[in-house]
Amino acid sequence: MRPKISHLHFGATVSAIALYCVISLADSSQGFADTTDLASLPSENQSNLAISNEGSQLIDFPLGSYNGLVIEKADDDTGEARGLDLVRRAPNGAPALDNNQYKDGGVKRGETQWWYVPKEVVDGKRANDSSDGQKNDVSKRWKPLYLSLTACSKPDPGKTGSDQKIPQLELYVSTSDKLQKPGPGGDSSNQALHTAEQGYVGINVQAEGDVYIGVTAPNSTEYSGSYTYQIAVSIDSLFHKVEHEEFLFLVDADTHTALLTSDNLTASQFGVKGDKELMNMTTPFTIFANNVNNTATDGLQRSYCALKNLAQIRKGDQNIQTGMTTRGLNNRPKQQFYLKGLNKTSTYTGILARDDSSVKLGNGIVGGGGTVYMPRNFNTKTEDNCAVLYDLSFCSEVAYAVPSNPNMEVDKLRTLYDDHAASLYKNFTYSLDQVQCNTSNETRYSLAVDCNQCATAYKQWLCAVTIPRCADFSNPAEFLHPRNVGQSFDNNTQPSTNNTQKGHPAFSKSRNPLIDSQINPGPYKEILPCQDVCYNLVKKCPSVLGFQCPEGRWLDWSYGKRDGDGNITCSYLGAAYFLSHGESLYQTSSPLYYAWTILSISTLWLIL
Repeated sequence: MRPKISHLHFGATVSAIALYCVISLADSSQGFADTTDLASLPSENQSNLAISNEGSQLIDFPLGSYNGLVIEKADDDTGEARGLDLVRRAPNGAPALDNNQYKDGGVKRGETQWWYVPKEVVDGKRANDSSDGQKNDVSKRWKPLYLSLTACSKPDPGKTGSDQKIPQLELYVSTSDKLQKPGPGGDSSNQALHTAEQGYVGINVQAEGDVYIGVTAPNSTEYSGSYTYQIAVSIDSLFHKVEHEEFLFLVDADTHTALLTSDNLTASQFGVKGDKELMNMTTPFTIFANNVNNTATDGLQRSYCALKNLAQIRKGDQNIQTGMTTRGLNNRPKQQFYLKGLNKTSTYTGILARDDSSVKLGNGIVGGGGTVYMPRNFNTKTEDNCAVLYDLSFCSEVAYAVPSNPNMEVDKLRTLYDDHAASLYKNFTYSLDQVQCNTSNETRYSLAVDCNQCATAYKQWLCAVTIPRCADFSNPAEFLHPRNVGQSFDNNTQPSTNNTQKGHPAFSKSRNPLIDSQINPGPYKEILPCQDVCYNLVKKCPSVLGFQCPEGRWLDWSYGKRDGDGNITCSYLGAAYFLSHGESLYQTSSPLYYAWTILSISTLWLIL
């Protein structure tokens, strides 16, 4: 009779044979090094395992995946090494993903493409992990794995030009060895479905072993072709990121250009010491912009790779001028963008993205897939007699559309306005020099303010009234004040007007005579300076200078009122659209400040 072999003896024999094969393979690798280098065989995540037998010499064996076989070191629940785990086979046709290494993929509609993340990646050392020893806590076996996907292109709507929303890619994730090819029709108890939004998915998976991924393109009959995408995993943070905050703001626009800024930046965001370093660093953001009638990025507005390749205006475009500025809210560092080449009477979508030297893009870098912020829609003007000016030498806080003429170059327009304001300010300084500023408290004109504050308030007021903020004459907003009523545009057309306004100087002329004599913009509407710009001047300067603000209808025709919701209903330096609240340049805590009543008008200058 054939002797029976016990299960224990059989298992020991198999283990011995497996160990012998492994050692023999490692030992013989030197012999065929010239023809086949084992370390160069396809492996997504190789690391060396030292194999020993009862104190014999250690033999290094590279772990990884070879021809579909996966060899790994296994530990028990206490973290103690128990040698080689049983060799298993990687999912057929599923490429492996490595830490912070994106892969390009492509999938046709109705099909699924599979990927997997080896356990070695999940167990890898994290960028912020300074510990050297392995943690034995069983609860630590479940570790976070960050998975992100961005669609870089989409199917063609075909000849029918479907107006249906682009169907989004679907991401199926399984952490069970029972379901190694997750996707439509798979066991829902062993997989999770995540649908992309605007071409992006970013999730956190808790895993203790291999992770299996399926990327599915919906089988929509409205579209033809395939999707391309990037997929990445990271044990540190999302490789591709989306920030759900509003970080881009419109300053103003004319018919063919727009000026936008980021929100205020802080030193801690970029790992620098202070504002000086912020202002001198390489600009950290890029901007993408698309006319809403162009559908190239529809359904892909959260995908950096799609925006980089498909947006009408994108990084490297000669129609983008960008730099750092402290102009605007709280005079904090921010990045500004001047976009050119836009169409008149159009709506555009602007999207800000993080793309700087402090966070380099590419494989092997935490967050190397780029960061995209929420989109911002803005409109261009219709009429050609408003032009955006910014970065003036004297009136450095001016940044908005001003009355212009389409036949005048912007640089000449900027110089004309700025030089005129500077000359008026110089005359003011002669008067201010007569005031006792640097003297004892008993003889000063005020203990609360000084001449420097008066000079600042005067400059802010002067720039606001000599360089008015311009809007389309066809704009029906009630807070806008018509100027040059009864005149013709540059093309000799004349808009319909209110006949009662034609003969009144508050409507038939510009507030600054220079505008009509040297620029000749024709009819436009003005966003009047805010009333507090005038009140602040009167408050900060000595009464001997005779500054007073108008009352009644003259006040209404010369200055506007702020909107409680932060909408720009009057002009103040540093204003930007879509800010959550209207910020004043003047910090006031007393409600009596806004209720200040001026009893008489001693000069018409403050009405200008």
